[in-house]
Amino acid sequence: MDHRDIARNGLDEYLTGLKRAVDGLTPVEIYWQPSPNANHIAWLVWHMARVEDSWYNRYIGEGESVWTSDGFDTRFRLPAERGGYGDTAEDVAEFPPLSMAELLEYFGAVRSKALTNLEAITAEDLERSRDAGNRDDPPPVARVISHVHVEQGQHLGQISYLRGMLRGLGN
Repeated sequence: MDHRDIARNGLDEYLTGLKRAVDGLTPVEIYWQPSPNANHIAWLVWHMARVEDSWYNRYIGEGESVWTSDGFDTRFRLPAERGGYGDTAEDVAEFPPLSMAELLEYFGAVRSKALTNLEAITAEDLERSRDAGNRDDPPPVARVISHVHVEQGQHLGQISYLRGMLRGLGN
């Protein structure tokens, strides 16, 4: 077992948990906000996919994100550069109406490319930084991989909490 196996296991675990957390939710439920300043589930799922796409596909893979290469930015009617980081409460409230199937389709396309990029990462690559183009001090690849897992775990927890608020325990 090496770093790729560990990263792949984590990626599989949180995507499985995500699919379980959103299973059966209605369109109204995925856009429900407990307050005007809170994220809704649809935005969180999209943001999780954008995080993985940006870090694994654009940064680690040193290529274009699935978001733009596969035209999801156009399909979702959102700017190519938007990823959710820095979004305001208004941005979240104005998130376009998308189905969970559309959001998970994007996530699936991201994951497929992310796994390909992960397989190409050698042990020597882990300590290297990539040219991020928009960062003065780009992090090493190992830091990026660990950060994605931490961020995805946090957002999956938020989604699970929102589901619990909507449906109660175990529903």
